[in-house]
Amino acid sequence: MQPMARLIGIGYLLVCLASIAATAFIGPLGYAPLPLGIGPAQEPVVVTIWYGTEKREWLEESARRFAATNPRVGSRPVEIVLRGVGSRAIPLRTATEDFGSDGAPTVISPASSIWVEVLKTEWAGRNVGAAPIVLEGPDAPQPLALTPLVLVIWDESAKLLWDDASQMDWQSIHDALADQEGWVGVAKKRGFAPGSPEYQSAEQRGYVKFGHTSPLTSNSGAQALTLLAYGYHNKVRDLQVSDITNPEFQQWLFNIENAVLEFGDSTGTFMTNMVQFGPSKYDIVAVYENVALENIATARNRWGQDIRIYYPPATVFSDHPYAILDAPWVTDDQQQGGRLFRDFLLTRPIQELALRGIDPAQPYGFRPADPNVPIVDNDANNPFNRFRDYGVRVDVPQVVETPSGDVVNTLLEFWRRRINK
Repeated sequence: MQPMARLIGIGYLLVCLASIAATAFIGPLGYAPLPLGIGPAQEPVVVTIWYGTEKREWLEESARRFAATNPRVGSRPVEIVLRGVGSRAIPLRTATEDFGSDGAPTVISPASSIWVEVLKTEWAGRNVGAAPIVLEGPDAPQPLALTPLVLVIWDESAKLLWDDASQMDWQSIHDALADQEGWVGVAKKRGFAPGSPEYQSAEQRGYVKFGHTSPLTSNSGAQALTLLAYGYHNKVRDLQVSDITNPEFQQWLFNIENAVLEFGDSTGTFMTNMVQFGPSKYDIVAVYENVALENIATARNRWGQDIRIYYPPATVFSDHPYAILDAPWVTDDQQQGGRLFRDFLLTRPIQELALRGIDPAQPYGFRPADPNVPIVDNDANNPFNRFRDYGVRVDVPQVVETPSGDVVNTLLEFWRRRINK
């Protein structure tokens, strides 16, 4: 028996030594007769995502849940690195390979598809004859979540401007901002008598304060300018360069923009500032619907009054595209890791997370990109149920046509020359 036992022992030892040698050269083999901690650790596949900051909380929570699934490309773990970058800066910095401390992106996810198109144009112009920088075909950019641009207004301000939401239009906002008497002038035009509660409220409020982000750094700012241009010309499509260079429109837009105290760089932080500083700083701001939903409860708890959501007569959607890059600095494994995370973000639980968030009091408030995931249901904590009395709507007004790149560039250039502060 002893020779047989010795033979078995030697055989076992040889198997272990062979497993150790194989692990040292090609990585873990799966099941082994004993735990093997010897051998080089597998380098992770790092997928760096540059994204618009409005979806920070959703992406961070989604990345945490994705990591818990132990995602791998082959035997290599996938590591998601999130970098919040302004939507307009994303294509410009990517095209010029101005990565800085954010690292080279594997994926970009700005707030709107318009910035993916800008990246394609910028890249093609700088790299004549080169392959497109964004993957196409089955891996073409696709929306992750949807949200329209809305106006958020303090309740008392809204009551001074309009009787109900159906009266909201850009001209009334223009007239209120241009009135040299400020809110008192608004109250007079609305017919509120001196001494009435509305008139007394107006006397305490000073000038009408409107805000939106800088269109040079933020998607929502560019969208706000686009809606103002469409609103002035009473259009929902076919906006032309001649509409932007029209002197009457330029003066009208200047009147509005000249009343803005400052232009924020990010929609999320801009809305946070409105809630932090209250009605003394802003009466009306143009932000994304999901950002408004996320802050309704906080505003009331902080200031003792509500904010209301108003939808412009025609609005525009942000679709938060997920675009995997086909750039010289992106490897095949990184592209595959990007696909895994994209597919995870589009699963039903994560799409529902985009709507509800993890705290019912502060939902993420996105409309799911997956049409099979309902926006409303019988759950009282669903933000579209919970905040219905604050003006949130499932149906939206008309949606304007995305203008051409020439129109957008002309609008932004006018703003840069005449208005940028």
